[in-house]
Amino acid sequence: MRSLALTLVFTAAFQTQAPQYRTLNDRFEPPAIATGHEWTTRARYVREHVLASAGLLPMPARTPLNPVVFGEVRHADYIVAKVYFESLPGFFVTGNLYRPTGAGPFPAILSPHGHWTNGRLEHTPIASIPGRAIGLARQGFVVFSHDMIGYNDSRQLTHAFGGRLENLWGLSLGGLQLWNSIRALDFLETLPYVRRDGFGVTGESGGGTQTFLLSAVDDRVAVAAPVNMISLHMQGGCLCENPPGLRLDLTNLEIAGAIAPRPLLMISATGDWTNETLEVEYPAMRRIYGLLDAESRVRAVRMVAEHNYNKDSREAMYAWMARWLQQAPDAPSRAEKNFTLDKMTDLLVFYARPLPDAAVTPDTLTANWIAAAKAQIAMADRSALETALRHALGYGSLPAAAAPPPAPRKPAVLLASANADLESALRRAGVEVTRILFTTFDQAAADKVRHFETYNRTAASQRVADIVEAVRRSPSSVLVADGDAALAGVMAAAIVPIRRAILDVSAFDLDSDAAFLDHLYVPGIRRAGDFRTAVTMTRGELILHGAGARFGVTGPRVEVRQLTTPEIVALARR
Repeated sequence: MRSLALTLVFTAAFQTQAPQYRTLNDRFEPPAIATGHEWTTRARYVREHVLASAGLLPMPARTPLNPVVFGEVRHADYIVAKVYFESLPGFFVTGNLYRPTGAGPFPAILSPHGHWTNGRLEHTPIASIPGRAIGLARQGFVVFSHDMIGYNDSRQLTHAFGGRLENLWGLSLGGLQLWNSIRALDFLETLPYVRRDGFGVTGESGGGTQTFLLSAVDDRVAVAAPVNMISLHMQGGCLCENPPGLRLDLTNLEIAGAIAPRPLLMISATGDWTNETLEVEYPAMRRIYGLLDAESRVRAVRMVAEHNYNKDSREAMYAWMARWLQQAPDAPSRAEKNFTLDKMTDLLVFYARPLPDAAVTPDTLTANWIAAAKAQIAMADRSALETALRHALGYGSLPAAAAPPPAPRKPAVLLASANADLESALRRAGVEVTRILFTTFDQAAADKVRHFETYNRTAASQRVADIVEAVRRSPSSVLVADGDAALAGVMAAAIVPIRRAILDVSAFDLDSDAAFLDHLYVPGIRRAGDFRTAVTMTRGELILHGAGARFGVTGPRVEVRQLTTPEIVALARR
């Protein structure tokens, strides 16, 4: 590819100081929201942003679940069975279904687990996942306790699944787990003994993250109780809690708050990162609920304990779920009866049995996801793709770009080019030239930040942001760029109105994932339709040259041609 590498070398002398990178352990302030309307607007953004960062905007097709429920064991006051179903073709969600005796219909609760050694089968004084399912089933709830990816019966992927290629296409461990949770609610809706008027969700630690992510994006969640996870000074340490781009400008408190005014119980502990909940996070959450006249629907309790979902925490959750899903009297807790667990081997779905023949491998799952995404992009509503692209680029809270301003009295150019002769020619022609200053990307510092892309822009995304900011400072100027800066310029034109952009895209191969990885690595950009979507969003004149045969984009404001330096100068002066 012509001149892409040269662009970065040439612009290195025109770079600004590197930013202080954001991390999962930073201490963040509560959101400064003054009115209910402000919060509902912000909550809509949160919902969109969670879906986009998880690769679920537009929403994938809800393919057949093909559920299998078997191995039922009847106890005196509850029933437990084994379950598997397909959240995607050939990709299985596994777990146990606990339900009361009787025909129902009963309210249902989804129960994601945290990062315990034994996953959904963890049973210690600190946390008993089967214990809370048994306790709820005895109290009249149907409970689906399902595996995190890579735990117990979820064998097809490890809990470290994903990489840069998958990220380009919006495929991540966290996104898949959120999709599994959405499909788990779909599964619960198929059961004849389950009520369909709203579900409860509760989980601890990483399962707490799953709880509030699902609650933010799926209105079927009627009540939530995330345990030991809502914090303004620790956002989640596992890959599954950190889809790329999720927390560029978000915190767990805001994500959890998106459920408002639906009921929310915040359970915290003195011995982990939720130790300040009663003093910091709960007052902030209560303020959000107060703006919606729903203060009675949020509550917080703190246990004197280490990181947990222990008996005290479970008993607080039981009362909360009973209040809102069974219309029980308000109470701080509901007692848990003693219980005896079934053998672990009797609860495992695929113990001593193979995975179904349809089970896909990791490579096949990725290939199938990309193929489905390509097909969906070709048919999807353009507004959904445009929204997804704005979120991928870090501008999801902005409306569509307005019309660009008129030409200035004196021709002006924002320049990001490796061609020194072009700059000289522009100045000789009387054009005012401002070279774009690109933020230095400190790769060594970035490598030290856990889940860097969840909290910070990639180098390519930062180039887009730098161009957007330059255009905002000089809105009437013509943008002239080449190489990697030109690719970023196309994306910037989708965000901010640029009167005219003259961009040498250096024979970029639009169909090559490797080209995106090398020159425009922005998680989610391919899932959002990349350049094909960006050109539909631009409101100014987009002149692309050096395109080559594999950069076949078209649009009402797009012109593709080959340009000489004098022609570029003439267009810049127009």
